[in-house]
Amino acid sequence: MRKISMIYVASAALIAVPAIAQTPPQSAPVPIPAGQSDVNKIVCERQEEIGSRLKGKKVCLTVQQWREFKNQSRDDVEEMQRHANTGRSG
Repeated sequence: MRKISMIYVASAALIAVPAIAQTPPQSAPVPIPAGQSDVNKIVCERQEEIGSRLKGKKVCLTVQQWREFKNQSRDDVEEMQRHANTGRSG
Protein backbone atom coordinates (compact mmCIF):
# COMPACT_ATOMS: atom_id res chain seq x y z
CA MET A 1 0.00 0.00 0.00
CA ARG A 2 2.76 2.44 0.91
CA LYS A 3 4.64 1.63 -2.29
CA ILE A 4 1.56 2.40 -4.38
CA SER A 5 0.96 5.71 -2.61
CA MET A 6 4.60 6.75 -3.11
CA ILE A 7 4.31 5.92 -6.81
CA TYR A 8 1.19 8.10 -6.97
CA VAL A 9 2.97 11.00 -5.28
CA ALA A 10 6.01 10.65 -7.55
CA SER A 11 3.90 10.50 -10.71
CA ALA A 12 1.82 13.46 -9.58
CA ALA A 13 5.01 15.44 -9.01
CA LEU A 14 6.32 14.60 -12.47
CA ILE A 15 3.04 15.58 -14.09
CA ALA A 16 2.81 18.82 -12.13
CA VAL A 17 6.39 20.01 -12.78
CA PRO A 18 5.86 21.35 -16.33
CA ALA A 19 2.69 23.11 -15.23
CA ILE A 20 4.44 24.66 -12.24
CA ALA A 21 7.29 25.86 -14.42
CA GLN A 22 4.97 27.58 -16.91
CA THR A 23 2.37 29.26 -14.72
CA PRO A 24 1.80 30.23 -11.12
CA PRO A 25 0.02 27.66 -8.96
CA GLN A 26 -3.72 27.52 -9.57
CA SER A 27 -4.71 25.92 -6.27
CA ALA A 28 -4.54 27.26 -2.76
CA PRO A 29 -1.78 25.84 -0.58
CA VAL A 30 -2.71 22.95 1.66
CA PRO A 31 -2.92 24.15 5.26
CA ILE A 32 -0.74 21.81 7.30
CA PRO A 33 -0.50 22.80 10.96
CA ALA A 34 3.07 22.94 12.26
CA GLY A 35 2.33 20.70 15.21
CA GLN A 36 0.29 18.17 13.24
CA SER A 37 0.49 14.93 15.22
CA ASP A 38 -1.48 12.70 12.84
CA VAL A 39 0.59 12.43 9.65
CA ASN A 40 -1.82 9.75 8.39
CA LYS A 41 -4.81 12.10 8.31
CA ILE A 42 -6.27 12.42 4.80
CA VAL A 43 -6.42 15.96 3.37
CA CYS A 44 -8.23 16.64 0.09
CA GLU A 45 -7.56 19.51 -2.29
CA ARG A 46 -9.17 20.51 -5.55
CA GLN A 47 -6.54 21.08 -8.23
CA GLU A 48 -7.71 23.12 -11.18
CA GLU A 49 -6.77 22.27 -14.73
CA ILE A 50 -4.67 24.98 -16.34
CA GLY A 51 -6.65 26.92 -18.91
CA SER A 52 -10.04 26.04 -17.49
CA ARG A 53 -12.06 27.42 -14.62
CA LEU A 54 -14.43 24.47 -14.58
CA LYS A 55 -12.28 21.41 -15.01
CA GLY A 56 -10.21 20.02 -12.22
CA LYS A 57 -9.83 17.07 -9.95
CA LYS A 58 -9.93 16.33 -6.27
CA VAL A 59 -6.67 14.92 -4.89
CA CYS A 60 -6.62 13.28 -1.47
CA LEU A 61 -3.32 12.44 0.23
CA THR A 62 -2.11 12.07 3.79
CA VAL A 63 -0.49 15.00 5.57
CA GLN A 64 2.91 13.32 5.16
CA GLN A 65 2.34 12.73 1.44
CA TRP A 66 1.36 16.39 0.95
CA ARG A 67 4.57 17.44 2.70
CA GLU A 68 6.64 15.18 0.47
CA PHE A 69 4.79 16.36 -2.65
CA LYS A 70 5.26 20.02 -1.69
CA ASN A 71 8.96 19.54 -0.94
CA GLN A 72 9.57 17.58 -4.16
CA SER A 73 7.72 20.17 -6.25
CA ARG A 74 9.74 22.99 -4.69
CA ASP A 75 13.00 21.10 -5.29
CA ASP A 76 12.07 20.43 -8.92
CA VAL A 77 11.26 24.09 -9.57
CA GLU A 78 14.52 25.22 -7.94
CA GLU A 79 16.46 22.70 -10.05
CA MET A 80 14.83 23.98 -13.26
CA GLN A 81 15.59 27.56 -12.25
CA ARG A 82 19.25 26.71 -11.60
CA HIS A 83 19.55 25.14 -15.05
CA ALA A 84 17.76 28.06 -16.69
CA ASN A 85 20.14 30.54 -15.04
CA THR A 86 23.27 28.66 -16.20
CA GLY A 87 22.23 28.78 -19.84
CA ARG A 88 22.42 25.01 -20.18
CA SER A 89 19.61 23.05 -21.74
CA GLY A 90 18.82 19.41 -21.57
